Amino acid sequence: MARADMIIAMIELRNARWAVAMAAGAVLVAGCSSKDDSTDRWNAAAPTTPREQLVLTPEEFPTGTKKLDLPPEQLQSTVGDLAATQQNATFTPAECGSTQQDLGAATKELLGQSSISAATGKSGQIFVEFVSARTGDLQRIADGNKRCASVEVVASYDGHQVTASERVTSQPVPQELKGANAIAFHATSTAKTDASSAPLTQNAYLGYAEVRGTTVAVRVAALDDSLDPAAFDQFFVAAVQKVTKAA
Repeated sequence: MARADMIIAMIELRNARWAVAMAAGAVLVAGCSSKDDSTDRWNAAAPTTPREQLVLTPEEFPTGTKKLDLPPEQLQSTVGDLAATQQNATFTPAECGSTQQDLGAATKELLGQSSISAATGKSGQIFVEFVSARTGDLQRIADGNKRCASVEVVASYDGHQVTASERVTSQPVPQELKGANAIAFHATSTAKTDASSAPLTQNAYLGYAEVRGTTVAVRVAALDDSLDPAAFDQFFVAAVQKVTKAA
């Protein structure tokens, strides 16, 4: 595999894991949500629709996207590989390292209780949606992103040193989700190896919502700055509304 392709593959795998891991940290590390059980559309009884039918179908993803297969067993393997890499990585700030390692470990357990759907866009964008059968404390995610808003990681990958940095900032949630327990972020990641002089930069939008006893997480990412915030909002809203409207 060409070195640039290796980096892209690593970033794509990390992004798929990241979307799942952030929710996993909220669900498995923080425990159950303490919200009341009012019968509004956000907190109605859990859907009886099977969980795998709560994620968006390929036809419901944005126009022009193509389904991306993410088999659970491959995700499990990927998470294990990344967790092993993180064990020997150097994080700055150092306290953010334990947070990432805890999230990676939690992810493997959560995958067995989750459904995932993904697609690629015309310009290489990656759309990932995640629905978990458990809810968690989204404030813990927000606090973690605030505490570790800017992180640098140095690790060994395929015999080469990789230096990666990420900056995360809070974003307003779509107007259609006002009143829901939902949060959104923008992340910019840069990765460089000792075998390449040119770093690769990726932009991503992430959203999380607690809906009817589930956690819905979405991520839209691209290896450039061409992401459309409005397209992310539409994707986030569609994912959440499918759960709120389910039987």
